[in-house]
Amino acid sequence: MLANETRNQHFVSQTEQRLNASNPNSGHRNLRIYSFLIENRETYQLKLEKNDGHKIASNLSMLDLFSFDVLEGGPLRMNLETLFKRYEDKIEIHTHNLLEKLARRSTDIETELIDLFAAKMLNFIRNPFCIQKVLNTFPTLGRYEPTDPRLLSIYRRIVKGQKPHQTHLCQQLGVSHETYIEWLRVIFVLLMQIGDDRSNLFEGMIKGLFEDRDTQASILVWTYDQDVCLLSDRSFCQRIPNDTHMTMSFNLCSTAFVDYIFADAATVIKGLVPPEFVADALTAWQQAPEPSINISVTKNYRPMLAQFNRRIVEQAQDRVYCAKKTGIVLE
Repeated sequence: MLANETRNQHFVSQTEQRLNASNPNSGHRNLRIYSFLIENRETYQLKLEKNDGHKIASNLSMLDLFSFDVLEGGPLRMNLETLFKRYEDKIEIHTHNLLEKLARRSTDIETELIDLFAAKMLNFIRNPFCIQKVLNTFPTLGRYEPTDPRLLSIYRRIVKGQKPHQTHLCQQLGVSHETYIEWLRVIFVLLMQIGDDRSNLFEGMIKGLFEDRDTQASILVWTYDQDVCLLSDRSFCQRIPNDTHMTMSFNLCSTAFVDYIFADAATVIKGLVPPEFVADALTAWQQAPEPSINISVTKNYRPMLAQFNRRIVEQAQDRVYCAKKTGIVLE
């Protein structure tokens, strides 16, 4: 199931780029997105790279990035593309459903937001500009070998398969061969199917984040009628460095972005109740029958868009993308 002819492999899906297309009414093959090179992060100076934008079909992708055994004598290659597809297929549906519900002021949006978080987290995990951060996040995961014989066979091909592209990729990304292989192993171990229920460690991790009784999950959605949201070549940005709280922000489409915040419950409660009630309040929080998720939606608040776009520029690798050539809100 992992053998196919796909050589041009996207690390930010075409679907997500299409949601930021400059010509959204064109056919898929002709969709384009504007690319800006970051010339000065401190002053947020951006340079438009092509006046007509880049073709999405070949943008934010690398040749054989996720290929781990290129078969001799033919176009087939073993790669991880199939493992990504089940998440990519849901992005457009969930994004459109979310925006449609918001337009009619429906509050039943939790499912879309959680499923979108999984798809967005996948972009972080498979992003070649985040390799070291991924390995730091999952420091030993790539060293675990599957017990299932079929999965173990694939895992060993990831380690020892033919990779004629590997030297060029490692030079391009500035990583060692060992680091590149460990990254591929981590992706596979996270996404491989465990048993017959199609569960995997990645989905368990997402579920655990939202159900952890030691944290308060909050989701902040920001939408705009006209202004444009940037898309990063790293696929995400952070509001604040991870400390007691974990925060990740993602582009949803050209006119919306979302913040996911997982705050330390004890810290949150200390700020809300008198000191003598903190212990009781925390116990009540942890014993509640269902974990709670705070969701808020705000429309056309430009200061937060400016903050988001600035963070994207500050934290991107080299480039940012959007649906417009001009009018990017940065201040």
